[in-house]
Amino acid sequence: MIHLSFGAGAHYLLLRDLVDGQSQGAIVPLPGEFKSGVHRGRFNPRDGQLYVSGMSGWGTYTTEQGCFQRVRYTGDSVQLPIGFHVHQNGVAVRFSEPLKRETAETASNHFAQCWNYQYSGAYGSPEYATRHPGLRGHDVLAIGSAHVLNDQQTLFLEIPDLQPVNQLHLRLNVASVAESSSGENNGSASGVDMFVTVHRLDEPLAEFPGYVHEPKTILPHPILSDLALATKRVPNPWQRRVPDARPLRLETGKNLTFATRTLRVKAGEALQFTLANPDVVPHNWVLVKPGSLRSVGEASNQLVADPEAFARHYIPHSDEVLFHTDIVPPGSEFTIYFRAPKEPGVYPYLCTFPGHWMVMNGELIVEADMP
Repeated sequence: MIHLSFGAGAHYLLLRDLVDGQSQGAIVPLPGEFKSGVHRGRFNPRDGQLYVSGMSGWGTYTTEQGCFQRVRYTGDSVQLPIGFHVHQNGVAVRFSEPLKRETAETASNHFAQCWNYQYSGAYGSPEYATRHPGLRGHDVLAIGSAHVLNDQQTLFLEIPDLQPVNQLHLRLNVASVAESSSGENNGSASGVDMFVTVHRLDEPLAEFPGYVHEPKTILPHPILSDLALATKRVPNPWQRRVPDARPLRLETGKNLTFATRTLRVKAGEALQFTLANPDVVPHNWVLVKPGSLRSVGEASNQLVADPEAFARHYIPHSDEVLFHTDIVPPGSEFTIYFRAPKEPGVYPYLCTFPGHWMVMNGELIVEADMP
């Protein structure tokens, strides 16, 4: 199947995958550009060649008002992905020609990154990091190893951190056996791209040298978090102003830290607490009961598998949580109002974004209010 892009004046090979009844797809950009926004294509039954027509009119980066062009097969060999299958430990990509092992099995010849889109009523979406919801950007995925499988045409990339994502981009630098013997590369020396939607992961692929089974938690599909956020967002209960509240401001630091590890307040004191986040990743601030730092922190780590956790700002269901801010995006701040605990003591605070709490914590020291 061929996909035509009006906006880019390009065409793509559309590949399909099926895991446990779940369809997912990938596109592979094909060589060449069209002069206008192509949106109609037909294969001629007489010569087998592809004819496309195009025009300009809305949202296209092409240069001409219209076009009628032919994509002609010259008979040369070409090395392109023609199939794929997603596993818990990586992606198997089947190519049109046998692979040259020396090139294909060098893991550093390949590149993988991923990102998500936000499912909403908006037209389109920015590209968001998968590891930090709400933060724009891409996440690079480490490729542990690369293997040519027994059919000599399938490349398996071992990607231990692969999870369901809206977009997985693979840059594959491979060569075919025919290209190696002829000295030609037909474009593959500079690499080919694949853009994959990863909805579901099949069982780990084990048929390659050095396979080691690693237990893995499969995270919820990102669209589930978007739906939960759109329908179940939990309002912060501490945004109502408290009379005569003393301003208390805390900033996040670098490398998952709070800039200040110790805060001091009076027992029962009214506070206007602001968390400012100049860091590049989102954080929150959660005050908990004395002695409960570890239990709340460990509960927050489990939220990574809860699709509704982002809607709750990654706050665990726990009676040990006293007060908390919302998740604060990079470059933003959030203010809550509350009265300090009446009982003097040391009250831990932490960021409950999964994985942060072990280094991102501090102490609120509640001192007795002297008459």
